[in-house]
Amino acid sequence: MAFCTHCGNEVEDPARCPICQAGRATPKVRRNRDDAALCPRCEVDLESQNMEGCLTFMCPDCRGIFFPDFSLETVLNKLRATCDPVDVRAVLQEFRDRFRRKLPETVRYKKCPVCTTPMTMSNYRTVSGVIVDVCGQHGTWVDEPAFAALADFICRGGDMVANEAGRVRARTTGRRPDEGPNLIDRLFGGD
Repeated sequence: MAFCTHCGNEVEDPARCPICQAGRATPKVRRNRDDAALCPRCEVDLESQNMEGCLTFMCPDCRGIFFPDFSLETVLNKLRATCDPVDVRAVLQEFRDRFRRKLPETVRYKKCPVCTTPMTMSNYRTVSGVIVDVCGQHGTWVDEPAFAALADFICRGGDMVANEAGRVRARTTGRRPDEGPNLIDRLFGGD
């Protein structure tokens, strides 16, 4: 078996990967900062677009989106404003299985479309189960399915779960033994 030079998955023919659809003869390499930004997955030029008043860059092949600087939060904040209030118990039940997901066995770090350094994989809001790739200097890459999962996370009350989890972590050391189970305990099956 060989490994795909694009995504790193084990495949029979590295020139035709059925997983990432790679098969381009020569990958495109940025020569300088003025060259078009390349998709970290497909290595094709990203196309600029306006999303909720923010300049973003989308890959025409895989439909992944690069959000420069803090534009991901700007877009998600506009989505948050349109969401209906949710029931805490229903949210906890819906997210219980989400937290038990496992990462894929093969992990491949994507390169920033701007500076081409490897980006950091991050679980959005720590508890979402949605992995995004972050360049600390230039922005955030979100694959197409991950963007849909982010919208779902926010609209189903995930921000509320993330905020509560942050508060619980902050006060965990001062928790009294006679206190009942907190949100983290309920989510992860603790006492």
